[in-house]
Amino acid sequence: MEPSSSRTDNQRNNKFETIICPDEDKIEIPRSFFEEWKHELLRNQHAKITTNDKSSVIHLCLTDEEGFIYCERMVAEKFGFQKPTKVIMDYKISKNEFQMTVIGTIDNSNRPTLFETIINPSESNIHIPIDFYQQWERELNRLNYGWIVWNDKSVPVHFQFKDTDKVMFGNDVCYTFGLERPTKVHLEYTVTNNQFSLTFIESFDDQSHASTEVFEEGLTDDESDEGTIILDNVEEVEDADEPQNDVINPNNQQAVDADEEPIEWNKIVTTSMAKLSKNQVLHFPNALSRGVLSQATFVDLISEDIDFHYRCPIHTSTRSQNMGAFIGDGWFAYMLTQRPRPGDTLIFELFPDTFQLFVTIQRRN
Repeated sequence: MEPSSSRTDNQRNNKFETIICPDEDKIEIPRSFFEEWKHELLRNQHAKITTNDKSSVIHLCLTDEEGFIYCERMVAEKFGFQKPTKVIMDYKISKNEFQMTVIGTIDNSNRPTLFETIINPSESNIHIPIDFYQQWERELNRLNYGWIVWNDKSVPVHFQFKDTDKVMFGNDVCYTFGLERPTKVHLEYTVTNNQFSLTFIESFDDQSHASTEVFEEGLTDDESDEGTIILDNVEEVEDADEPQNDVINPNNQQAVDADEEPIEWNKIVTTSMAKLSKNQVLHFPNALSRGVLSQATFVDLISEDIDFHYRCPIHTSTRSQNMGAFIGDGWFAYMLTQRPRPGDTLIFELFPDTFQLFVTIQRRN
C-alpha cells in the first residue's frame, strides 16, 4: 500500500503531542499526523504504547477522517498518571508501536474553572466566555464534545468555536434539567471528559440583564470524578423509520428480573447502524434497563473473536421514545473494528453478576 503522501517515511513527521487524562480511554491522534500516516494506521486494529519499562496494548479507532487510541484498561492508570499529562508519541511503524515520552503534568491550579452563563429554552447555544475559552483552549479542543452534569443527570453537548463566538449546544439540556425559562447558571469545568458541573442561580423572563462571567477559582485536588464519554455527533436514537429489533431469548425473561445468568438477546443490524460516518451508541432492551442494569455504572464489553475488551460507562437516555440505558465509546470502537453490514445479527450475552457483556456477530449469508 502506498504512503498517504508523496514524501518518504524519513520526510514525514512520526511524532505528535497529545494529552492523557485520568479516567479517559480515548487519546486523540492529531489530524495532521493522522493524514500523514493514514494508510499505515488503517492497516492495524491494535498497537502498543511503550516506555522504557512498561507497555500497554491499545486499540486503534480509525475512520477516513479521524483517529483515536483506545486501551482496554485506562492508559493513565497503566502508566501512573494521576493528573492530565502532556506526552509525545513517537510512531515506530516497523514495530507497530508508539514510544511515549512524558513532557509533564498540566497544572490547572491557577486557571479559573467556573463561569456564569445563560441556558435559554428558546436558544440552542450556551455561550462560553471568551476569556474562559482562551484559558482552556487546548483542553476544550481535544474533543468536540463535553457533558453538563447535575446530581444524577447528565447531557451530552457539542462545541462550536468560531473566532468571536464560543458556544456549546445540546438538544436535551433544557428538557433533562426541566428548564422552561431562561436560567442563569454556574458551570464548573473538569478537564476529564470535558465535564461541566451545573449550579442554578436564578431564572428570569428577560435575559437582557444577564451576563457571562468567569470566576477566578482553581481546580480542586480531585480531578478523578467519573464522567461519561460519548463521541462527537453521537446518534443516541436509532432510525425511527426502522423497526426496533432487540429480541430477548424467552428462556431468559425470568433471568432479567431474577439476576440469573446469562441473559441473551439478538439485534439485527439496520442500514443506519451500518453507516459509521456518524458515531453511535448501543441501547439496552428496556427490560434490562429497568432490571439488572438499573443500578449498574458500567459493563465490560468483550468480543473474543477479535480480542476486544472495553469498560463502557452506562448512560441513561432522557428521550421519551427510548427511556433506557445505553453505552457509547466502547460500542462505537467495536462497530468500527467489525464493520457489520445490514442484515448481520449481533448476539449479546450479559452476565449480571460481573456485568460482562459478550458480543459476537453472525454474518448474513
